This record gives sequence, structure tokens and C-alpha cells, in this order.
Amino acid sequence: MTGRPVVNLTLAMNYAAGGLEPRGYHMVNMLLHALAVLALWGVVRRTLRRAAPDAAEGMAFAIALLWAVHPLLTESVVCVVQRNEILGGLFMLLTLYGLIRAAESERGGWLVGSVAACLLGVGSKEVVAVAPVLVLVYDRTFAAGSFREAWRRRRGYYVALAATWVPLGWLMAGSEQRAGTVGFGLGMSSWDYLLTQCKALTTYLKLSLWPHPLVVDYGREVSRLEEVWWRGVIILGLLGTAVWALVRRPVWGFVGAWFFVILAPSSSFVPLTTQTIAEHRMYLPLAAVVALGVALLSRVTGRWAVPAGVGLALVAGWLTVQRNRDYGSELGLWIQTVERVPGNARAHLNLGQALFKEGHIVEAEARFVEAVRLRPDMVECR
Repeated sequence: MTGRPVVNLTLAMNYAAGGLEPRGYHMVNMLLHALAVLALWGVVRRTLRRAAPDAAEGMAFAIALLWAVHPLLTESVVCVVQRNEILGGLFMLLTLYGLIRAAESERGGWLVGSVAACLLGVGSKEVVAVAPVLVLVYDRTFAAGSFREAWRRRRGYYVALAATWVPLGWLMAGSEQRAGTVGFGLGMSSWDYLLTQCKALTTYLKLSLWPHPLVVDYGREVSRLEEVWWRGVIILGLLGTAVWALVRRPVWGFVGAWFFVILAPSSSFVPLTTQTIAEHRMYLPLAAVVALGVALLSRVTGRWAVPAGVGLALVAGWLTVQRNRDYGSELGLWIQTVERVPGNARAHLNLGQALFKEGHIVEAEARFVEAVRLRPDMVECR
């Protein structure tokens, strides 16, 4: 939680209330996720009132419901430490919601609340740094009509939003490259990380549509050009389409911008060396994929789009229940992870520790040996 004081505060409150009993932490995560779902519903509902008023209520409900129960969000909600992802997503949605309400009512209080939400967001997750950019694109697309007009109407607001980068920079400087896990010169080149993100982004998209197999820890996998060039072509094509749509079809372009802008801090060229691929990074970007899917479903099925969306949500909810069962056993979770990502040294280490706790000493030693073979610098196994 280095450099994330808002998350630290909530965890401290949990600890003060119940010590290390996990139930309280899980309850707070669920509550925060529910608030994020309501915030997303509010954003989508008020946005569709402008773009498609007749379908706004039903489509907003279907999008929020499907996002709420999607299996890809399991790690973000179930893993206590991923509360930073939920809080960052919640405050980014509230930042956007404040702008939407201000544009509708012209009341300055909503803009003050929006800036406050953005400030809390950068204290929760570094990715909220993109919130001012995303809000400006939204304003241009749905409210002001152009970047020039958005700046003319709300110049002070955007200056205040940009000012939240100052405390964020101070927090990041004090965290010493996120405790030595984020940044340059940490044993992973920007080029290797960028190539790996081609695999990461296509994996995220695939899991958004077909959430299997889900993996709690992908490790430090690095991809090579010959392995991922075709994935890079797909991502560049989608990125180019999103940029084109921002100019020619702004509403559709905003959906693409939502996906790429939010993922940019973690899925570009700045190495995050603890995990090069992580499902929890899709917490908020998934909303764009879901919204696009429901919109396309509406084009195909017409008035049956909402019932179809609810049906998909029921299936997704059932899959989420099944995925949650994987977290019921530490040993079972790491056995599954090793099976799905056999080259992940940290997964072998965690499996060894779980086996050791169960008294399987010989099997645990074999996992530690494999972890050292994969990563000779893993001193935890020695």
C-alpha cells in the first residue's frame, strides 16, 4: 500500500474494528464494489439520456448489472489488497459523475465534489492520474461539443483537476518507485514490457468475452516479438479505430478511449515488474467492453437487449460463484495457478508454502526447488 494513504486508512479502520479477521475486510470490499456499481449506473444512465433517451434506463441497468457480477472482477473484489483497484475505480467514476451533474445543472458544487473525488482517487491508485484526461474527453463528446468549448466553460475546473497530479507526484516520489516494483532500471526493459502488454491486452479482451481460465497471479512473464507480433497488430488496429472514432464517431470513440486511457499507466512501456499481466487491472476498463457489448446487443435484438443482458448477467454471476470457490483453499488456488502458469516462480513459492503448512514437506521442497530454477534470485526459497 506504499503511496496509497486512502487505502491505508480503510485497512487501518478494518484492523481497528476486527483485527485480522478477514470477514470485515471482505464486507468492506463488497460494499465499496456495490457503491462503484451504483456510480457506474449513474454515469451510464445520465449519458444515455443524452445519446439514446428511450433506452437509457434499461441499458444502464443491464450494463451495471453485467459489470457487477462479471467473473473477471473476482480478484479485484475478493483479494483484500485489491481494494485499491475498487477505490480507484469508485473515485474515478464519481469524478466523472460530478462533471455530468454540473453540466446538467450548472451548479459549481458538483465540480467541487468532482475534484475532491479525483483527489481521493489519486490517494487510492496511481491510475486515477488519467481521470482529468478522461473527463475532458467526456465533456467534449457529450456536453460541451468540443475541447475548446469545454475549456472555455470550465477552465478553472480542469486546472483544479490537473492540480491533483501534484499530490500524486509527491506520493509517488515518496514511495521510491512503488517500493522498487515500478519504473525503469529494475531489470526489465521498456521494449520487453511493451511487447508483453500486447499479450496482456488481448488476454484481457478475451477474458472479458470468455472468462476462462482465470489466473490470480501471472508472474513476471516477458513476451518476445516473434510470439506476440500478431497480438500487436490487433491492438494497434483497435487503438487506431478508437482514435478514428473519437474524431468521426465520438460516442463510440469515447468507449474505446475509456478502455485504452485507463489501462495506459499499467499497460504501456513503464515496467510493473511484480506482475506483467494482472486481471485486477481490468476492474474499470471492463465497463467499456460491457457497455459496447450491450450496445451491440441492442442493435441486434432491439427491445430484447435488456432481457438478453440480464440473462448474460445470470450466467456471469454463476461463473463468478464458481470462481469464488477457488479462493476457498489456499492450497487448491496455488495448485490451479501453477497448472495454468507453470513458468511463474512466485506461484511455485506460494504453493510450496501452502504445502508446508499442510505438512507435505517433501512436496513443498520440490516446489521451492522449481521456483529457484525458474528464478535463481528468489531468496525466499533458499
